[in-house]
Amino acid sequence: MKSKLLGAITIAVLLLLVFAVVAQAAVPQSVIDAIIKDAQDGHIDGNWTAAEIRAALAYAENNPVLTQYSDIKGVLTDYLASLQGPGEQSGSLAYTGGEIILILGAGAGLIGSGALLRRRRA
Repeated sequence: MKSKLLGAITIAVLLLLVFAVVAQAAVPQSVIDAIIKDAQDGHIDGNWTAAEIRAALAYAENNPVLTQYSDIKGVLTDYLASLQGPGEQSGSLAYTGGEIILILGAGAGLIGSGALLRRRRA
């Protein structure tokens, strides 16, 4: 009975983490496409928020065509830096190459699976 409860809790936590990742994608693709189109001439003319620029920057980093054949990433980074006042820091952590929520979800799944396997042997 306890193993079923532990398994249900593990599944619930994993689902919560998956839906949290989906909720982070709050900027629609049409806005990201408009920002990319705006930045193709080397500077940004529109009035975009920092969250929208970050979403477009994440999209550009994962798109090999934009990474290899254009300087959109540099344009977006410069525009994002210009949104801050002089001497201010953004307060975000350095990009490590992995989504923290996905890493935590995988760790929780492994811990839950290990706990279930240990309970069955004992």
